[in-house]
Amino acid sequence: MKKSILNNMPTRRQVLTTSIAGASALVTPAIVQAAAPHKRTLRMQSLNSGERLTITYWADGEHLPETFNAINWFMRDLRNNTTIQMSTDLLDLMWEIDQITPSRAPLYTMSGYRSPATNARLAARNEGVAENSFHMQGMAMDLTQDFNDVGMLYRVAKSLGKGGAGYYPTSRPFVHLDVGPPGTWVFPAPGRGDDTSS
Repeated sequence: MKKSILNNMPTRRQVLTTSIAGASALVTPAIVQAAAPHKRTLRMQSLNSGERLTITYWADGEHLPETFNAINWFMRDLRNNTTIQMSTDLLDLMWEIDQITPSRAPLYTMSGYRSPATNARLAARNEGVAENSFHMQGMAMDLTQDFNDVGMLYRVAKSLGKGGAGYYPTSRPFVHLDVGPPGTWVFPAPGRGDDTSS
């Protein structure tokens, strides 16, 4: 009787293997979850309208369509209050850059969507505005964050290489971001060569 019971008992190796496997099953999901944030939140303030928006636009691996109306309105063409569906790639790029910069200030926005009429007027009087700007497609944003080091955003965007990044050290310095072809420039030097700089 004792012999049959002993024969059915697990060996020390089997006990250790089972314990390790069980521990791995408990620990691994926590490690994976810690490595990948479950939500992305943008904190923004418009330098032109004064409006503020703090919004979680992505959670648990997907964008949240119910947030798009608020985002599109915040990034609207302020000259005529028209909107467009802003690129989720642009939102992701802005979020990623904000995670890298040392500043804890919000992203101060200046120009998001531009209607064709607005862009044409700006392009007619400003050589820094491209006639076929990505702003008209909801794929670009002009912004700043650290007023003492405006170029910081440009350097971070340039290091990522995920789209266009332009630095405009004008009387009101800002950085242009877009999710078009990768390229960098400093105005008034020539742009990246595709005539879609700002």
